[in-house]
Formats: sequence, C-alpha cells, structure tokens
Amino acid sequence: MSFEQQAQALELGESPGTFLLESLEEFHAALDSMAPQAKRHIKIFTQELEHAFYDRSEFLDLLTPLFRDHRGFSVSILLKDPNKAAKLGHRLVELQKRLPTRCEIRSLPREYEDMTDEYMIVDDLGMVKRFALGSLRGHCEFRAVPDAVKYAREFNEIWARGMPCTELRRLAL
Repeated sequence: MSFEQQAQALELGESPGTFLLESLEEFHAALDSMAPQAKRHIKIFTQELEHAFYDRSEFLDLLTPLFRDHRGFSVSILLKDPNKAAKLGHRLVELQKRLPTRCEIRSLPREYEDMTDEYMIVDDLGMVKRFALGSLRGHCEFRAVPDAVKYAREFNEIWARGMPCTELRRLAL
C-alpha cells in the first residue's frame, strides 16, 4: 500500500510510526491528512513558504473549516525569506489578510538565520518534517511526542522574538 493511501487512515496523536517521505505526492498526503485533524493550532517553520507545499487550494480548503469549527484555532508561520511569497503571491498570505488574529506570519529573527528547518507541527502531537529546502526527502509522524513538543517549544521561543512580516504586509495595501 502506498503512503498516499495509508495517510488517509492515520490519526493525529494515535497512529504510531515514522513514515519516510520521498516525493511531492507523499508530502501532500502527509500535510493533507494531518492538517485537517488539528483542533488547536498549526505551526509552520519554513524557509520561503514554498508554493508546492503550502500554496495549494486543496491545502487551504482543508484549513478553512478549522477556523470555523474550532474556536481559538490558529495558524502560526515563521518565515525566513518572504521574497518569493511577496513576489508571486500566496494563498496563506491571503488567508492571513482575512483572519489576521488567527493566521499570523512572522519573520525569522536574525539570530536564527542559520536554521534550515522545514516543518509543520499540528497540536504539538504530529509533525511533518522536510530535511532541507528544495529537498523532497523528509518524514512524518502522527504521534510525534516528545519530538513535536520539543520542536513546538523551540518554535514558540523563536516566535516570541519574531516580528510581523512587513514584506507581506505591503501586499495588503
């Protein structure tokens, strides 16, 4: 059974195992299966908010009901380089404009510029991680405790030091 088929049955916080991801389709399956299971928050740490991963109508269609169905649900994005998203536009930037208190994008502070991480954490329970920007290799875990908690704690520390992404704010004018 392919991972794309298997991903549909995986449950956030319940399904054990680490699944190697080696294609864009496998990443889509992981993101699209894990994200809609969120109840509290999604945290995305990204180098450039890569369009192939996050700027897809399918992904946004999975997020939109979460804002309606789960009071207090939020999406927090730490972004290293906003230039590509600012130049080409991005669906998550549009979502941020519509829901600025529940979907926020912050710039990565200078002291963290050497970080090359790429990941999405869902409710501090599950995690999709890409090994490097441009790479189609990574892994996902639907029950990633304690790793998801560790990464979420680090994300929160960086988030507290980050500033709203002014390059993307200009798009709203």
